Amino acid sequence: MALSLRLQAILDYARGCKILADIGTDHAYLPIEAVATGACQHAIACDLNKGPLEIAAANIKTAGFCDQIETRLGNGLTPLWENEADCISISGMGSTTMWDILLAEPNKAKSANRLILQPQHDYLDIFRKNLHSAGYKIESEKLVLEDSRFYVILMAAYVGVGEIALWSEKEYFVGRYLHESPHFEEYLEYHRNKIARYIGAVSDSAARELAEARLAWVGRIYNYEANA
Repeated sequence: MALSLRLQAILDYARGCKILADIGTDHAYLPIEAVATGACQHAIACDLNKGPLEIAAANIKTAGFCDQIETRLGNGLTPLWENEADCISISGMGSTTMWDILLAEPNKAKSANRLILQPQHDYLDIFRKNLHSAGYKIESEKLVLEDSRFYVILMAAYVGVGEIALWSEKEYFVGRYLHESPHFEEYLEYHRNKIARYIGAVSDSAARELAEARLAWVGRIYNYEANA
């Protein structure tokens, strides 16, 4: 099965785990490929909706992995036991929804050795700050460009509240590791254009000041990368 670039990047982060729990699995493409390629030994495919989970179960059966992949119906991490999955992937949902999922079952989230998180939409800076404040260390990040859309995938693990050296405001906004991506300059240009449009429309002075600061950060990084 050929995964999308986004799911392939998530799979790469999952390699070497024993039990992968895929939250919001939809049709279980990620768990099936993870087991098929030996990225994990077993997987738990979880989804809030019955329809997609039934399709997931059918796909798992067709692939011949009923003994290695289990489907569970439920919201967020609710279907899991604490310490059951050493790797938890959550993708394809907004950062606020994703953060609510982690907050709802903190012990289950903390018990995993790896959290692979791919939040959609904006507010990645707030999401990164929330992770740090709650004691999750962001160990790595990937930037994927697929069908003209950017996806940021984070790998994090719980190390304890107060045990993390906080990042700068610039790093929270643009990430600390994304410069390693071949698409980083394009990502910065995307942000430059978006922030510029926002500045032209916003009337609140504080919001405008913050946006102008961010535009300056992105501009300096972009010029450095372009001239490197």
